[in-house]
Amino acid sequence: MGEGGLLPEETPLALVPGAWTWHTVPESTCDDGSPTGIAVNGGAADKLLIFLNGGGACWDAVTCYIVNSAVHGPFGQAQWNLQAPTAGAHGIFERTRESNPFRDFSFVYVPYCTGDLHAGNNVVTYEVTGQQKTYHHTGAANVKADLARIAAAWPNVKQVAITGSSAGGFGAMMNYAVVRARFPDATAFLVDDAGPTLAADNIPASERAAWMSSWHITELLDPVCPTCGDDLSALPVGVANKFPDDRMALVSSLQDSVIRGYFMLTPEAFQASLLALKTTRLDALPQFRTFFVAGQTHTFLGNPAAARVGDATLDAWLTQMVAGDPAWTSLVSGTP
Repeated sequence: MGEGGLLPEETPLALVPGAWTWHTVPESTCDDGSPTGIAVNGGAADKLLIFLNGGGACWDAVTCYIVNSAVHGPFGQAQWNLQAPTAGAHGIFERTRESNPFRDFSFVYVPYCTGDLHAGNNVVTYEVTGQQKTYHHTGAANVKADLARIAAAWPNVKQVAITGSSAGGFGAMMNYAVVRARFPDATAFLVDDAGPTLAADNIPASERAAWMSSWHITELLDPVCPTCGDDLSALPVGVANKFPDDRMALVSSLQDSVIRGYFMLTPEAFQASLLALKTTRLDALPQFRTFFVAGQTHTFLGNPAAARVGDATLDAWLTQMVAGDPAWTSLVSGTP
């Protein structure tokens, strides 16, 4: 868990086989304007997994500073050192678990402290109890700054997995085209864990409008999905159409207690919206599959060996995905 120091764009990342190293990226910022960075863990030179962490979302003075519905910065070396023993050693990062299809990949961990699903490019001032507070919704800008270092460190990638959980799941989907452009010749996979882009007003219209206004999220989405301001369920369609040879996955519980809370949906309404996303959007995409678990659990990449639909574990299902197994199919709890 050593420190790589400040990284000019041309400076190669220091990669330690099987161990995490933190690198501060000077252009990247948390909500409070403090610098953040990435943690990297050396594995195979031609296999790369990029993981975007989660931590809520906020879009106005109330959600950002009163409710505090998103994690705040700073996130640097000290915060990574506290998190690494758990976040960096389990789930998809676990190298000793033979059922983990990513066990020999090199890893990049992108922290989250911008409140914008890793999709913003705006610095905004909110008025909070008469005080002016500056918030850096710069998640997409951070990803772009990170990618300059990541692509330089892994110039010969043959397989790249773009993944994330919760806010990071949304972020993986929203940043997919930008990340993918850095590795045009690689076989690529998208694993969106608990970041469902539900249709139209299943994400409240006022909330979506605030995302567009406070985060400037359309700057990231418009090149792939110019209609996403009205209906975010068009995003996976746009991404899949742009990259028809890539395998893509959405993982969720049927009544995710966290995501439905952000969207102000009952358990039943969330489930209906999630299944509608599958049947009306995702099932029509030849390379897209879903893994929907019964219950209300939020996120699964931290323990994919335990997540199960029928007899299939998420580990086994993701192994099929990465292996290009033609039998890889969507699985939904409660269906044959």
